[in-house]
Amino acid sequence: MSLLERAHAHAVRLGHDRIGGEELLLVVLDDGVGHALPGALGISRDVLVWQLEKAPSSPVAGTVDGYPVTAEVLGVPRSSGLVELVVGLLAAGGGAARVLGEHGVTEERVREAHARIWAPFLDENAVWGSSVARGPVDPPFEIDALTSQIAEYRRRKEAAVDAQEYTQAGLIRDKEKEVERRRSVLIREWAATVDPVDLAEAVVSLRAEVAALRRI
Repeated sequence: MSLLERAHAHAVRLGHDRIGGEELLLVVLDDGVGHALPGALGISRDVLVWQLEKAPSSPVAGTVDGYPVTAEVLGVPRSSGLVELVVGLLAAGGGAARVLGEHGVTEERVREAHARIWAPFLDENAVWGSSVARGPVDPPFEIDALTSQIAEYRRRKEAAVDAQEYTQAGLIRDKEKEVERRRSVLIREWAATVDPVDLAEAVVSLRAEVAALRRI
């Protein structure tokens, strides 16, 4: 699905008749690096999502690819990457910018947070949190990010079930399955690039580490 299609899906879910900056930002927060962005900014992702979903609707200002959109969406470059999209929404001054502004988010902070997320995977000597350098058979960062996202969806689904919010749990389960499908595609693509010898060496090394842990 395209960015606008996914944003439209969020708008429909929220009962909105247009795509606003809030829906675009919700799409950013759905996957991969965008899913990790609030944490890198020091913001609770759940709180940010809740605020975006509750933000007042802005009026329709035009259409893009047949979808009614607000003025802030019209002002965001169509070819934007993740950082430029978020920065563009900040500059537009709409609902998404107001929510981000409440957390003190600026263009500089967005760029710094994005750099921190990618640093351990671009520089083997980089230190951020507990991350380590990637080996020849380590999965790409995008797969790890989707795995973390799946774990988060499962946590939220279980919390919804515990609260007997079964409709919400069903919606979260559907999102979880969609992310699992995307991860499966990436895993298949990555697996085709792995050298069998490197993989065998990694398995032997892992078995040795497990054996050592068992002796502790």
